[in-house]
Amino acid sequence: MRFCDEIKTLPKGQLWRYAQAGDLIGYGDKIDVSALKLLVRANKNKRGFTYTHKPHTDYNLAAIRAANNNGFTVNLSTDNTSEAVRVVKYGLPVVTLLPLDAPNDQKIDGVRIVACPAQKSDRVSCATCALCADSERPYVIGFRAHGSRKKKVNKIALSNI
Repeated sequence: MRFCDEIKTLPKGQLWRYAQAGDLIGYGDKIDVSALKLLVRANKNKRGFTYTHKPHTDYNLAAIRAANNNGFTVNLSTDNTSEAVRVVKYGLPVVTLLPLDAPNDQKIDGVRIVACPAQKSDRVSCATCALCADSERPYVIGFRAHGSRKKKVNKIALSNI
């Protein structure tokens, strides 16, 4: 896979994000474990990360857990804080959408949810923050709705609250 060859050439410790617009490679709702393993191997000594909305089946969770255990952070993406609170039970890194007026730091049912630092400060960027690449963080990272579809995304973030 040419893409993996390019990842291998990145400097040691390089932070990089996979699938900025999309999800893990798969067949419908099922993660392609072979492709993910290639990505994990290519990421050795790098700081790669991504997000997935793939269903939380035993098969997918095993693949995600293996990737995280081997240095490639796969965050479980959720649409709202209620869903985030439900999926932290898997022991994997979780991210969620936040309503526009959400606090920067909150606890819901004992789960800490921290707003993305890069969205809160002009002095912080994804490159300087790198929290999403930390598979061991003890909290959920929340992203406030932004961009041209902000109102639509905000409605999704407000669902089930």
